[in-house]
Amino acid sequence: MKFKKWFENRVSVVSEMHAQLLKTDDIELLHQYRVNLRRLYAYSEVYAKEINKHSSKELSKLLKKLLKSTALLRDIDLFLIDIESIGCCHFTKDRLRTVLKLKRDNTFKIYMQTIGSAEYKSNLELLMMMTKEREFFVYKIQNIDKHKIISDVEKSRYEELARVDMQTPSHELHKLRKEFKKFRYALDIYEHCFFDNRDFDFDFAKLKRLQDLFGEIQDNFVRLELIRSIKEELTEGDFLELQDYYELKLFDSKQLLFENFDIL
Repeated sequence: MKFKKWFENRVSVVSEMHAQLLKTDDIELLHQYRVNLRRLYAYSEVYAKEINKHSSKELSKLLKKLLKSTALLRDIDLFLIDIESIGCCHFTKDRLRTVLKLKRDNTFKIYMQTIGSAEYKSNLELLMMMTKEREFFVYKIQNIDKHKIISDVEKSRYEELARVDMQTPSHELHKLRKEFKKFRYALDIYEHCFFDNRDFDFDFAKLKRLQDLFGEIQDNFVRLELIRSIKEELTEGDFLELQDYYELKLFDSKQLLFENFDIL
């Protein structure tokens, strides 16, 4: 697929999904909305900055603004879906579900106010207008070596991975997880739009395994933080039980990542 068409399609889909999100509370639609924004963000961060660093920074900033207001709602939705799998008594699960639903209701109101605001719509319209400009900088993709860029990014990400260990803070692992996510989306773009038959031997199964491991760490970290944020709404016993559970889950998920280093 021609890159220009790919980019225009992604922006168009984002605009259409935003219009739907203003009318409905749809968990999967919100997820797909975020995925499409992340794909555009990955392009800006990996490829576009090699075309024009300043303009890429502005584009990335715009996309991050569009993403930011959707993050907490998505985290709560995933937590609610996963409550039944928690290893604690059903009374604790019921109380947690009640508290999280209330937090979700409040978060949803703020989320709807934000994505329906004049500022949010203006940012989305700005993104749409960019794609219609003949001189939009991202379309000058022919001026850079995409093969070298994606190869260099692959090397850099795995070098960064080699430097982390069990003592690395969760927020640092999260940063690395986001870098690998950008790499994965940039790799998808390369395959669909830029592949030119030059050798690029990449182990997709290894990348998926790594992302799954990072994802489990982040899920446990986010849920631990959510538990702490609603501490006052829980009984002391419920809070301690849930905190202990997710602290152990977080430790185990980190350990699993590093136990798999030999296959990564």
